[in-house]
Amino acid sequence: MASSARSGFPGRTNSRLDAFLRRHLAPEVYDAVRAYEPCIVVSDAEKHTFKYVVLSDQLIYLTENPPKSIRRVVALRDVVAIDLIGDYPEFLSSADREINQHIRIVYSTVLKKECEKSKGVGKFLFSLYHSNANKKVKQDNNGPSLWRRKDSRSLEKSSLRPHQENSMPFKDSTPCSSDLKQLSLPGQGASRPLPTPSRSCHSTAAPGQAACWMSSASNTKEPQEPTNLKDSPSDIPVRADGYRNEAYSGNSLPVSPFHSSCSLEKESELHLYVISETSSIFLHLKSSWNNYIIRATLSQDSPRSSEHDHIIENPKPYRSEEKIKHFSQLKSELFLQDNTLREILCVVTELRLAAQRNFILKRLFWKTSELFYFLVNKLHEYLPESRDKTTLQNKSQRANELVACIEIIQTLGLMFRETEIESSRLSTLAAKKGTLFTLLVILISKPEVPKSCSLSNAQPPSDSTSAEMSFDAQLQKLLLEYTDKATALLYEILLVFQQGNLGLGSTKFAISWMMSSLQSCPPTMAFVASIVKRVVDGLSASLQLLTPCQAVLLYQRLYILKSCLQYSRALAEHIRNDHSEEFRYFIRMPALERRLPVWYPITEPTTQLCHEVLQLIEQKQYAKC
Repeated sequence: MASSARSGFPGRTNSRLDAFLRRHLAPEVYDAVRAYEPCIVVSDAEKHTFKYVVLSDQLIYLTENPPKSIRRVVALRDVVAIDLIGDYPEFLSSADREINQHIRIVYSTVLKKECEKSKGVGKFLFSLYHSNANKKVKQDNNGPSLWRRKDSRSLEKSSLRPHQENSMPFKDSTPCSSDLKQLSLPGQGASRPLPTPSRSCHSTAAPGQAACWMSSASNTKEPQEPTNLKDSPSDIPVRADGYRNEAYSGNSLPVSPFHSSCSLEKESELHLYVISETSSIFLHLKSSWNNYIIRATLSQDSPRSSEHDHIIENPKPYRSEEKIKHFSQLKSELFLQDNTLREILCVVTELRLAAQRNFILKRLFWKTSELFYFLVNKLHEYLPESRDKTTLQNKSQRANELVACIEIIQTLGLMFRETEIESSRLSTLAAKKGTLFTLLVILISKPEVPKSCSLSNAQPPSDSTSAEMSFDAQLQKLLLEYTDKATALLYEILLVFQQGNLGLGSTKFAISWMMSSLQSCPPTMAFVASIVKRVVDGLSASLQLLTPCQAVLLYQRLYILKSCLQYSRALAEHIRNDHSEEFRYFIRMPALERRLPVWYPITEPTTQLCHEVLQLIEQKQYAKC
């Protein structure tokens, strides 16, 4: 059953190696494998050996060709940089030198294991020293190829649906009314031209908290996958049954990196020579590292970590067959006739929670296009305005619709996250441009809500007026949350277009198509203005440090602004002309450095991204002088 979920998976083309991995890796580890590629390996332990590099969501493995054993060599949490080097390796033939992709992975190892908890700041400061090294490193057009920051662990919950009746999001001690009126809101050689990779090196995950309603558990934050890796990964063989102690080591995140003494660290390098111009393994490596950085940043929330420690200590058996059956059941429930909004939300919430814990559900989601089209059409039914005109006056009903839409958007964002290697996703998105464009318009449009009530100074507030004002406040909170989730999903879609090729054969998309389409939409300018405003608010509101979720959102907003400045002349001129004051006085590097904790894995990528945005703004200003 697990292999059936892999149909159409572009990173898996060697049936012998795939069967070997299935036999020698635990099911949950096998399902987390993203791609593999034959290459020549050079490291402290390897001297020009021909092997396969195997990439998962947390680890980089090596296995022989043909495969005999598999061992993990690098954990993504220890990666300092992943570089594409433009050189002519002397050990290769002349023909192979021309098409070679030389990938260098720099990672750190802790010499004093007892000081492991202080790695966060140590690695960050160590990375600053090397941030300008190796000028031959290629800077790809879609973002920085020199990221030097990592370290974190994240956690996950147990299976969602051991008993279906206890898994529904509305079943708790809070009474559930049929009309949904009660809400609970959350808050290195000679230089040569480098081969052009076939895909973008950027792909991440949109973070987010669940938008829950009618439940006191609505403030629970999004569970994260575990990062496992308690011990040093170098040269540790993988047993057929021995990975589980890695995957569920139960290590919790340190609340602060200053709680332990400094440790000595050593930088090691893993060099991969891929004899192919079209191989996308470099971009898969960058993407997986980027995704890990976001997950690790979100896992910095110590209450969330401690909350799930007891679950990770006793993991449930992982069975792919159960996950596939669970997905089929949810899909059937979602397509039932006469489903109410509340029933749809229950199923969508359960689907999202299940996909958070099991990557296989994401693959199943994209295997057919029905669910994607269904969710987009359901959003279109309520956004930017509801087809039910009675909601223009009914604030409670409109609030319920917004909560459902937030949940759908969050679910779609999760399905986009870390699925760039899925050919079925590309086929689905390329099949109908209209559906994808509809989704883009929805995301940049501000939802319509009933008008706020007005209160004369001469009149004391009545009970009904107080209730109206309460709903006004709830609607405003929902609008803010909607904007955050829409931004996160737009970021995920933007990454898809950054890959430059959506679909099969001649059916191609490019980032220029997306930007040209968006700049012609009336809501776009207002959406860009809201992005700028939220960045300003995040950097200037107070001296408080940004939370992990706020830090990830800041990164995503800056990424959107950078794309607008790079790929749309109209949007770039709008940003420079209408928001010059914001960039002159508020969106500055000192403000960013004050708000971002140095121990967040995403801090350095965000700092570099902000620097690139400011450069794009200033380039135009210099041209005018």
